[in-house]
Amino acid sequence: MTAPGAAFFDVDETLVSVRTLESFLLFYLKRVPEMVSPARLRELAELVVTLERSEFNRVYYGIWAGQPVEQVLAAGRDWYVETSAQPGFYRPNVLAKLREHQAAGARVVLVSGSFPPPLAPIAAAVAADAVYCTELEVGADGRYTGVISAAMIGDDKRTVVDAYLAGLGQAAPSWGYGDHSSDLPLLERVSSPVVVGSDPAMLELAGERGWPVLPIEQPLAPRA
Repeated sequence: MTAPGAAFFDVDETLVSVRTLESFLLFYLKRVPEMVSPARLRELAELVVTLERSEFNRVYYGIWAGQPVEQVLAAGRDWYVETSAQPGFYRPNVLAKLREHQAAGARVVLVSGSFPPPLAPIAAAVAADAVYCTELEVGADGRYTGVISAAMIGDDKRTVVDAYLAGLGQAAPSWGYGDHSSDLPLLERVSSPVVVGSDPAMLELAGERGWPVLPIEQPLAPRA
């Protein structure tokens, strides 16, 4: 009997139209404005386009130092209620693929460089079987230290896909969905990779390798 298989989904701008790190931060700052100064926020907006994703993540997560974990998780749930109600939050064609895999008995796994506060409610809403994401160190006082304890970008994604598929057995089919070059280690590991969106480099690669492409059916949701 063939194993049920697993479908792996990147989250930001793949399954959902927003960048959860930015969207959630702006939501949280409405509650805790003193966490980041306006000048620092402007600097982060510049760094997101100039730094490699791994380096930007290090800077971004550093600003969460001192925030109570339970407070941030609660804010993540509230963020999801508000943000997911906006039209176009989910990519409709990607969400449809996720539901198709579930209906066929495949396991659904979210793999993201984001962290639990915004990801946990998304995972619950789509009934994901597992979530692999960036984890932050928590101090004895129950607050984030600002240090990444487990990254989830680039080759980290390949590692978790390898481990998950090893648990299913060699014969298990696998699918992967991603929009950015940082998702390549995931896409190259699965038996059926799918490129989402219109990133020029990814479209070129998809053409060279014969990978299917899911276009963006709706414009990006406005950033908060």
